[in-house]
Amino acid sequence: MKPIIGITMTTNNGQYCINEAYVKSIIQAGGIPVNIPFGVEIDADQLLDGVDGLLLTGGVDVHPHFFDEEPHLKIGHIMLERDEIELVLTEAALKKNLPIFGICRGIQLLNVALGGTLYQDINAQYENEAILHQQNARRREASHFIEITKGSLLHEIVGKEKVAVNSFHHQALKKVPDVFEVTAKASDGIIEAIEMKDYPYCVGVQWHPEEMAIADDEHSKNLFKSFIDACKNQVEVEAKVIRT
Repeated sequence: MKPIIGITMTTNNGQYCINEAYVKSIIQAGGIPVNIPFGVEIDADQLLDGVDGLLLTGGVDVHPHFFDEEPHLKIGHIMLERDEIELVLTEAALKKNLPIFGICRGIQLLNVALGGTLYQDINAQYENEAILHQQNARRREASHFIEITKGSLLHEIVGKEKVAVNSFHHQALKKVPDVFEVTAKASDGIIEAIEMKDYPYCVGVQWHPEEMAIADDEHSKNLFKSFIDACKNQVEVEAKVIRT
């Protein structure tokens, strides 16, 4: 049985929006995508009873009030209602031990949800000289390299300690709570991946593997496959509980 994956969305001029690459990557990896609208946070537990994994997608900046900061002059567009629903969904998913995969904004949301902080703008706030993290190349093309921690889940998935990724962000993880392990960084030290310790599957990446996966990039496809495999395991666990 294919796992059902809940995918977060955004809105634009009264319309719900999602880049098709997220949906296509889930289907390509063997999952069934279900898009989650705003306004359902009050029913988060019930909603997540119907899915086997949660995909936190990219998008606008996270409101700095959620990590106790005032907005920096260089902060981008924020969407409070999106932050609220995704924080509630993340908390509910963690309580249910659901597999979680955070992409770009998604890794930032995960970090904030567990008590971490962000650089509201890398170029304005990062202590070191940063490389380009908002590439001008096409979305499916790799831009810079990341160094992956040997022995991490990400290393197991990718099979290499250094790979090239695409990049479309101006915010980044700053303080990372102890519940996470940092598993990849760019050459300038910017955090590119985290995974939760002592949890079935909770991975966040700063790049956009969905765009590269549908362009047939093997590392990106393996990343989505690992997420879907974890969600399949969730289905099997739930089936055993029902049978007993």
